Amino acid sequence: MNFQSPQAGEERLPGALQMAVPTVKSAGDASRGEIKVDARDVNVFYGAKQALFNVSIGIPDRSVTAFIGPSGCGKTTFLRCINRMNDLIEGCKVSGVIEIEGTNAYDKSVDPVVLRARVGMVFQKPNPFPKSIYENVAYGPRIHGMTTKKSELDAIVEKSLRRAGLWEEVKDRLHQSGMGLSGGQQQRLVIARTVAIEPQVILMDEPCSALDPIATARIEELIDELRTNYCIIIVTHSMAQAARVSQKTAFFHLGTLVETGSTEEIFQNPRDKRTQDYITGRFG
Repeated sequence: MNFQSPQAGEERLPGALQMAVPTVKSAGDASRGEIKVDARDVNVFYGAKQALFNVSIGIPDRSVTAFIGPSGCGKTTFLRCINRMNDLIEGCKVSGVIEIEGTNAYDKSVDPVVLRARVGMVFQKPNPFPKSIYENVAYGPRIHGMTTKKSELDAIVEKSLRRAGLWEEVKDRLHQSGMGLSGGQQQRLVIARTVAIEPQVILMDEPCSALDPIATARIEELIDELRTNYCIIIVTHSMAQAARVSQKTAFFHLGTLVETGSTEEIFQNPRDKRTQDYITGRFG
């Protein structure tokens, strides 16, 4: 994967101690898939405070990997390392290696803007642009030079909205503001905006925490559909959600990655007592 800036003339492509353990989908062969993101010995410092300690994990392609753990354990910090969002935080320093398709995201030759186009991110609260539904989706392909033809842009917008399961709901009001959609629709619009530039990896930071149960169920169905084409990494406080949508799970605690494995293994037969205690509600 090339994350360098395009040269001139090139296209820029885009408490409950007895809490029940959630029912887990079978991982199938996803946990044995090709590694898309390979992190080795990743440390993160905010000034003098260390937030992550020697995190190493391989994240497979075409599957969902869930990051779970108590608040402040480092899962979101690590998620933001993958597309270098932590670069935007003053005093933050990241060491170690994060390779995406063999390219170190922190190499000096990597353009963070191009990287973030290839590694899309969906945040906790839906954040559509104050533009029309059409322009929300068209914005990325336009600025990254994916097409200059209106007909091709129209096709990208429709395809992306269909992928996000939103097309039938908005096809007759594409030029109305995206801010007028419901919360669940807004989040799907943001996902459509993300997939429009054909990322290789999609990061999701608590994408359902602001949504009602019906909207949450629709987003979870969408995540399951999208994983056939994308490497998806989701941070969630909901262990039931992690069990429903992911094939691989990583448990973080106090800035360390305690263990990782298939979701079935982590929830039904964890190797570390801390994982067992968290899953059964003894802390967190």
